[in-house]
Amino acid sequence: MFPQVINAQEEIEKSGLDDLIIKLDHIAYRVKKGEGEKAMAELANLVPYKEYKTFKVASMNAITSAIKLHDTLPVIVVSEGLSEDSVVEKYVKKYGGRIHHLAYLVNDIDKVVEIQRKRGVEFTTPVIIGSEEEGIKQIFTVPTETANHIIEYIQRFGDFDGFFTPSNIGELMKSTERLGEA
Repeated sequence: MFPQVINAQEEIEKSGLDDLIIKLDHIAYRVKKGEGEKAMAELANLVPYKEYKTFKVASMNAITSAIKLHDTLPVIVVSEGLSEDSVVEKYVKKYGGRIHHLAYLVNDIDKVVEIQRKRGVEFTTPVIIGSEEEGIKQIFTVPTETANHIIEYIQRFGDFDGFFTPSNIGELMKSTERLGEA
């Protein structure tokens, strides 16, 4: 029916990504400065989400909060800038408040990135952010051409159950500066 979609599906299957990408992990929004709590309240008014974790990202002048529906995925993540020079606020000024990225849980991020690079996928940083010792590794793709979608690949290790560490969330945000968001 849609030849390009069928070709993409066949290519993904041949690459081995089918066995490496597990499920949608979280959906991340970026909203205007001062509207993070309002955005979370709007979502919680529609679905019984509860506040899960909040991080102040001092290096990026931003705050990021996660809300959860029971113990299920995906988690909803809302980031807002705390100043005009925040990468989050600059993104919102350029694109408006909206979904910034979709994150997919993977079982071998190094292999996923290797396969995707061979397929021509570009990332916002040359290296994967985080480490097995920290309990988490993450990386963003550059936005897609037609819909400006960013995909994040994420892998957790051991008993780490969070979505970020204070250092890697700042590094992830910083990695988007080259996209003209900052």
